[in-house]
Amino acid sequence: MKRTIYMSEPLERLADETRGDSRRTSGFSRRLGEIVERYQIMLDLDTLPELTETELAIMGEVLCGAVIDRRKIRGLHLDVLDATTGSDDNRKQLSGKIEALTAGQRLVLVESLGL
Repeated sequence: MKRTIYMSEPLERLADETRGDSRRTSGFSRRLGEIVERYQIMLDLDTLPELTETELAIMGEVLCGAVIDRRKIRGLHLDVLDATTGSDDNRKQLSGKIEALTAGQRLVLVESLGL
């Protein structure tokens, strides 16, 4: 079955990087497959701290409609402090949990929430 994908800006960059790569027989497709597989490995192997229902609600508020980019992942622990869900103590506790996470674990958190 042949599939069609939208060539977003990151995929266009990847296509440019793999164009003319004589080491690969199918440059773009093969590299994209490698990236997807490695991302899945990261999701499967990273562990997260347990979050309470309130902390999950805070995360839902913070991530709802958000663009998940480098800034969002880097500052995620600060973004929860600006949420309106939960108490100040809930947000501070969640901020501390997130601050201790690696960038990979933060991505796993976002993916685990289905956002």
